[in-house]
Amino acid sequence: MAAPLPTFQLPLQPNGPPPAYGCNECGSDTTESSESTSRKFRAGINNRDIFLGETRCVWSNLKTRGWIPPKVKDYPQHEPRNGVLMCANHCAGFNEYLFFIRYIPEVRKYVFINFSNTKDYEELHGKAVALDPRDHLAPLPALFIIHEMRVRGFRPFEPMEQYVPDNPSWQDWILSNGVLDTASDSLKRDKAPGSARYNPHITYDDSLPALETFAPTTANTGDAPSSGQSKLAQLNADVVRDILTATRESESWKACVREGTSWEGTADENTKKYSDRVGVSEVSEPHDDPSAD
Repeated sequence: MAAPLPTFQLPLQPNGPPPAYGCNECGSDTTESSESTSRKFRAGINNRDIFLGETRCVWSNLKTRGWIPPKVKDYPQHEPRNGVLMCANHCAGFNEYLFFIRYIPEVRKYVFINFSNTKDYEELHGKAVALDPRDHLAPLPALFIIHEMRVRGFRPFEPMEQYVPDNPSWQDWILSNGVLDTASDSLKRDKAPGSARYNPHITYDDSLPALETFAPTTANTGDAPSSGQSKLAQLNADVVRDILTATRESESWKACVREGTSWEGTADENTKKYSDRVGVSEVSEPHDDPSAD
């Protein structure tokens, strides 16, 4: 009988990783790091994810488990609900696991979490990014769970506890540029009447310093929270289930199912099909067991 893997507590101690996890205990080749290209990247990913001659796909696994709609695009790079537009700096930070985005169902917002305590991201921590869950192309909330787990695993020395405002405000640039429609609490998509196509005197950047009228920045220090702040819930079974349920109830999920469904039947048949697949009065509960399909 195989012995269980040894366990260790997080966050890790600052004097080094547990035994067998040190850099000198594993092979490393950095001689070709400067020659990395998009073609080599894709080839490396393809080779890494082939087992017994067959490519294994996280995307297909998530579909089987009910984390994403069964009618999503076959290739994740073709699915708009799997993408987020970022500037070059934040795209690099996202890919390097400096921060993650958590969808919080209670407030229906996608909240920026500066898990790495990067100074440049302090003013962004605990504030909602410009994603509207009511949009039919909004990113599927469950996908951010995967990225968050990677961020936490990539940075085991950071404090596990994160503190955020009880009612996260929007990012400062959303408020300062008049992007928020306060009446409906939605984001304005259309250009203001008479506005120029591009104004070089306006800073279109989400690193705008916080103004006095905005909610104060919540620094991610791991210390006890101040008034109006609380601990971000750990990704336990209950939290994951809440996010999965919100994903299944989202407009983007329903729109994805509608787009992938044939509506060639009668009105009654299509109504029943819509109720069965999209859900009207009741939404089927997401699951982690592929055999439950």
